[in-house]
Amino acid sequence: MKIYIAGKITGDKHYKRKFRKAERILKRKGHSVMSPAVMNDYPEFKWFDYMQVCYSMQKICSATLLLPDWRDSIGAMKEYEHAKKLSQAIFFDIKDVPKGGKKNG
Repeated sequence: MKIYIAGKITGDKHYKRKFRKAERILKRKGHSVMSPAVMNDYPEFKWFDYMQVCYSMQKICSATLLLPDWRDSIGAMKEYEHAKKLSQAIFFDIKDVPKGGKKNG
């Protein structure tokens, strides 16, 4: 399964570590991952610009994993709504994500 990770980034100086940990767990379960934490932060790009990229990343996935702090993030709450519009599977706990097969998609 292709899974998008959503969680608090803005204001969390340790967000990259948190997203990498979730990505490792999902990969071990046999999934492919899209993570917004891989993007670099440049002052020329505003929050809105990054959200457009995030929506594009999320759109090509079949599920969204919401990290525990997602309600502390305006962006992650918007990604939750976007996941509902896309009729994606939504996981609120990484333990609830089932194991995937060898082929992802």
